[in-house]
Amino acid sequence: MKSDIVRCVNIDWLEIYAFEDNSRYPMNAEYFREHGYIVHERDYGTRVYSEMFTIEDKQGHMFLEVRRNPQSGSSEFTGLSELSVHLRLVNRACYADNPVRDLGEFMLEHGYIYQRIFRIDVCYDFLRFDSGDDPEKFLRRYLEKKYSKVNQCKVRAIGSDSWASFDWESVSWGAPTSMVGTKMYNKTKELKATGMKKPWIVQAWFESGLIDDPLNLPDVWRIEFSLKSSAKNWIVIEDSDSKRSKKRAIPHTPELFDGRDRLMQRFQDLAHHYFHFKVVEHLQKANSGRESNLVRKDACRDKRLFDFNRSTEFYKIGALAPESIPNKDDDILLRHLNRYRQLHADMNIRNAIDIIIDNLDRDKLRRLTPNGYAAEIDKIRLAIATRTGWKYEKVVEVAEEVYKLIEQKEIW
Repeated sequence: MKSDIVRCVNIDWLEIYAFEDNSRYPMNAEYFREHGYIVHERDYGTRVYSEMFTIEDKQGHMFLEVRRNPQSGSSEFTGLSELSVHLRLVNRACYADNPVRDLGEFMLEHGYIYQRIFRIDVCYDFLRFDSGDDPEKFLRRYLEKKYSKVNQCKVRAIGSDSWASFDWESVSWGAPTSMVGTKMYNKTKELKATGMKKPWIVQAWFESGLIDDPLNLPDVWRIEFSLKSSAKNWIVIEDSDSKRSKKRAIPHTPELFDGRDRLMQRFQDLAHHYFHFKVVEHLQKANSGRESNLVRKDACRDKRLFDFNRSTEFYKIGALAPESIPNKDDDILLRHLNRYRQLHADMNIRNAIDIIIDNLDRDKLRRLTPNGYAAEIDKIRLAIATRTGWKYEKVVEVAEEVYKLIEQKEIW
C-alpha cells in the first residue's frame, strides 16, 4: 500500500506591511507605470490609506494590490509613517507555486523594506479526513456535542434548516481579535455560489490529484487558519487544557511559509493547537455531587483526524488558470466537434469526441488550464480513461490523435 499522500495546501491570503524606499518615494501608480507595469487605480482609497491600486504581472494578470499614502501622514497614534504601505497578493497570485518567493522578489526589486506579515491565510483542501471521517458528518457531530474543541471557545456556525436536520456548511472558531482564526467550510459550495470565479482553486485540486473531473466537482472541504499579527516577528500560540492556559511565541516571518513543504509544516503546527478535538465521554456511574456527568475534557481521548506521520507528496503548479476567457470560443469548439464527429467514420475518434463534448465543456476546462486546449492532452487522456475503461496504450493513442486533429485545426 502506498504510504504517500498528496496534500492540497495553499496560501489564500498574503499581505505584508512594509516601508517604501525613501530614495524612490513616492512609489505611487505613476512610479510603476514608469517601470513598465500596467496599473489599475481606484478612484478612492481606504479608511487608512488615500491611494489604492492594483498592478498586473508581466503576463497581463492581476498580481498585487498596493495601499499607500496614509490619510494621517506620519502619526505616532496610528503607528504609520508617510512611507507606510500594505502589499497584498491578489487571490490568483496566492495559488502560484511559491507566492512568498514571488512577493519577496517583487519587494526586493523595488526596494520595499519589510516590517511584518499583516495577514496570511493557510488553507488545506480535502474530501475526507485521514481517519476516514466525512467532513459534514464530523461538523454535525461536533455541533451535537459529540466532540469538543480544545482551544478557541468562540464558535460561529452557518447552515440551512431542512425539515429533518440542519445542514452545516461552515463553522468558525476564535474571536475577531484573536491572532489566529480557524474555519472549516464546504469550499465547493462557496465556489458555486459565487459563480466559479476562482478557477485557479479548482486547478489546484486537479493538479494535486484531489479531484479527477474538474467539471463534476465533489464536495471539497477546507480548513483555513487566518493569522493576523500586530507583532513584528512572532505570533502567539494558545494552549488551553481544562482550567489551565499557557501561551508561547513562535517566529512569524515569510520564510516559514516559503514552499509547500514548509507550508504543510505550518498547517500541521496550527492544526495541532487549533484543530484539536476530544471525544465527549460520560461517567459510567453518575456522581450526585457533580454538576455534570461528563468526563473532564483533559481525561477524554483525542479525536484523531489527521495522520501526519505518513510521508507527504507535494504537487507543483506550472502556470495558473486565467481570470476569464472569451465566451464565443465555447460555441465554436463544440460546433466544430459535433460537425467533425458526423464526418468521421473511426469509432474510436467518435467515442473520444463524445466524451470530450459530454464531460469537458470548453469554457470550464479552459478556465482550469493556463494554455487552453492545445497543450492539455493530459486532460483529454484523463477524460477518456475515466469513462471508457480502455487500456492505457489505447487511451494514449486515441488522445494523441484527438490532440493532433485539434492542433491541425481539423477540429478547432
